[in-house]
Amino acid sequence: MNATFDQPLLVAEHVCKRFGITQALDDVSVEFRRGEVHALMGENGAGKSTLGKVISGLHRPDSGRVVIAGRELRPGSIDDAFSAGIRIVHQELAQCPNLSVAENLCLHDLPRTKVGTIDCEAMHRRAARLVHRIEPSIDVTAELGSLSPGHRQICQIAASLDEEARPGAEPARLIVFDEPTSSLSISETEKLLSVVQQLAADGITIVYVSHRMSEIFACCDRVTVLRDGKYVATSNVKDISEPDLVEQMIGRRLASPTARLRGQEGEAEALRTLGGTQSHHVDLAAPPRLEVRGLCSPGKLDGVSFSVKAGEVLGVGGLVGSGRSELLDAIFALDPRASGEVMVDGHPIDRSSPRALIAAGVGYVPEDRRLQGLFFDLSVSENIVVPYMRRLSHLLGLRDLAREHQVVSQRVSEFQVKSASPASLPGQLSGGNQQKLLIARWMHAESHVLLLDEPTRGIDVGTKSEIYRLIHKASDRGAAIVLVSSEMPELLAMSDRIIVMADGQCQGELTGADMTQVNILTLATREHAKA
Repeated sequence: MNATFDQPLLVAEHVCKRFGITQALDDVSVEFRRGEVHALMGENGAGKSTLGKVISGLHRPDSGRVVIAGRELRPGSIDDAFSAGIRIVHQELAQCPNLSVAENLCLHDLPRTKVGTIDCEAMHRRAARLVHRIEPSIDVTAELGSLSPGHRQICQIAASLDEEARPGAEPARLIVFDEPTSSLSISETEKLLSVVQQLAADGITIVYVSHRMSEIFACCDRVTVLRDGKYVATSNVKDISEPDLVEQMIGRRLASPTARLRGQEGEAEALRTLGGTQSHHVDLAAPPRLEVRGLCSPGKLDGVSFSVKAGEVLGVGGLVGSGRSELLDAIFALDPRASGEVMVDGHPIDRSSPRALIAAGVGYVPEDRRLQGLFFDLSVSENIVVPYMRRLSHLLGLRDLAREHQVVSQRVSEFQVKSASPASLPGQLSGGNQQKLLIARWMHAESHVLLLDEPTRGIDVGTKSEIYRLIHKASDRGAAIVLVSSEMPELLAMSDRIIVMADGQCQGELTGADMTQVNILTLATREHAKA
């Protein structure tokens, strides 16, 4: 809450932007004050990221203008925006992980000695000056890929502060943060929020694009809401409640949530965003639908065993790096070094490739939709049907396009995937719609087991409520669900049971009234002796 001036630094006036048939921005006008943290919020496809990219020159608006400190910027000019002091920190890290921190920060302008070789000492000094302003513990000589996601994000922020990046350019005066915490742990998120507030205290204007309500109320001064590409309202954060903000975003008020398990009344925070009703019942006497026995992988997993019954949601808690995602990779046969047994409905599954698991009705929504989930060279429709395209084909193996179209139309409608057409590429979709596309691929009647790794990452609060309803629907029809989530309220509200991972081992199981944040964190940080 560091706004130091009342006058605007940057004004976007009557901005319009269309992509094909999609009107991404429709006559949007917003002003951003000096030294404030200004949130942009809205549902997926509301136009938040598009406005940030228009401001930073990455998108050319169809009409309207952007003015910073009285200077009108050339539409769609990255150079003009940069020279005026505008920077953007993207959601996806655009870095070279095999190079050092210093090399990444100076890659655009490597310092040279008199004989033309790279001046490593000057490069390290320059990188240290940038990075250590934010995080003194980062070693600028270390390989960037060896750093945690949080430290890599800090390095990307540091690069935006480089005043030597382009001679004659203004130093950073406004920085757009586009979903900066989507891949960070709780502690890394807290550190990044403190960095954001520190930058604002130094007089830099922060445009903060995020879906996470807790972050908005923790560090932002004002919030602007967009809906369907149109401006809705701008409010002081201190003067607006979360339900009112949600109503501005989605145009309706969410129903009061209920937990899957009774006994969760004390976990009020856990119930805040869960929509829908709960009439759920798990047959405790039934055999398990999914069984995992002694799953091991060198340096990743150590003897993990559990079972999940039909209609049950098993939550997997733990800190980043505890082995949660590695566990799902191993179950889905994506880890060639993994050993152990996986059974579906009592039948052992050949884990030499994911093909046998898909045939057995196992679906997997991975944590990283870009690297592990979507095929960006295939269309929206092909991304939906690719796992079972052969099942939909004619007898001779030729694709049955009519059946595929029927499946795709139903999934796109049910999951409300917003795209210009089924022939569009995933890269043309917003991040949230990419996530919904991935979920639409797997969450169908033939999926008996669903492995969900951070299924609501990058999804707005209204769509989260819908995804929660769909998870309930899948469990009600008998699917066994394994849910990994870094959002504690989500994990507590959605799970029937929770196992907690640490150092590749299952540290314990929580049920009923024992499912609390304190107990999860206690198990997640438990020290144990290694053989």
